[in-house]
Amino acid sequence: MFWRVWESEWIKLKRSRVTIPVLLAPILIIVLQYLNFLLRYNSVIKPGDDPWNVFITQHATVWSILMLPLLSAILAGIVTSLEHSNNQWKYILTLPFYRSYLFMSKLLLILVFIIVSSSILGMGMLISARVLQLPGDFQVIKLVETLGAAICGVFAVLTIQFWLSIRIQNPAIPLAIAVCGTILAVFFAQSAYTRWLPWVYPIYVLPIELNEHVTVVRYLIISVIVGLVFIVVGLRDFLRRDL
Repeated sequence: MFWRVWESEWIKLKRSRVTIPVLLAPILIIVLQYLNFLLRYNSVIKPGDDPWNVFITQHATVWSILMLPLLSAILAGIVTSLEHSNNQWKYILTLPFYRSYLFMSKLLLILVFIIVSSSILGMGMLISARVLQLPGDFQVIKLVETLGAAICGVFAVLTIQFWLSIRIQNPAIPLAIAVCGTILAVFFAQSAYTRWLPWVYPIYVLPIELNEHVTVVRYLIISVIVGLVFIVVGLRDFLRRDL
């Protein structure tokens, strides 16, 4: 029954514009970084630097701290928008399936979209590196590890944004929260006072030189735990509330 609910959610989303942010987010990063390396290669790659390390770090940093949290919020808003806009919650929840199936299927769809978008970024980075004729061997394993870590790091933000998107009918409010969290993460990522913010987890989990003094595994675990907590909180709220 769960997979039938998941399939019906996927069919509904086919009529939406969900593919636009999924494709546009990684393509934007790839194009901007391609131009950055093409026009400023000698400034970006200092003598003695490993070009591949710099290449992966440049992409992953912007992707994790800026794009992934916003993409999570946008996708959460799209996945819940049909029910909010047409006031279909009460009708859908009268259908003969568990509410938890609907909640988890929507959440799973968002996670799948995040993985697909990250995969597009990874493939685009490999193509970009070849076009740029980046010296050295392709560090595919490091690339996969870094992008995989970013997905784990954004898990907490994803679940928070999903819960907010279900809880709040106006989509502008969850998106505004995501923007504020992202801005705080961008400007105060290295501050000890903001390290508790879930929006900084995506950058702290990356296996890059920038995090030499950060316990990466700790933030991976924290992100997963916080994400699971908000799944439980959101699901309990969803089951109890009269939508």
